[in-house]
Amino acid sequence: MPVVTVRLDKVVSTQNHLDPAKVRDIASKPAGGTPPIVHQFNGRYYVGDGHHRVAGAIERGDTKIKVKKVR
Repeated sequence: MPVVTVRLDKVVSTQNHLDPAKVRDIASKPAGGTPPIVHQFNGRYYVGDGHHRVAGAIERGDTKIKVKKVR
């Protein structure tokens, strides 16, 4: 899967519940680590795995994130 950088405002979560403590923990660390896996459809990137990493990046104030793009 190719790793690409995408704008966070184009990333769509598909999970209803996130653990706030886990999101805060991720947000407190520098960007990097394992990229979330996303599926591209109609100009948006739907999260398949890595919802907490995406939420942590948003909470950290990032505007972009590296992701593994399935399609």
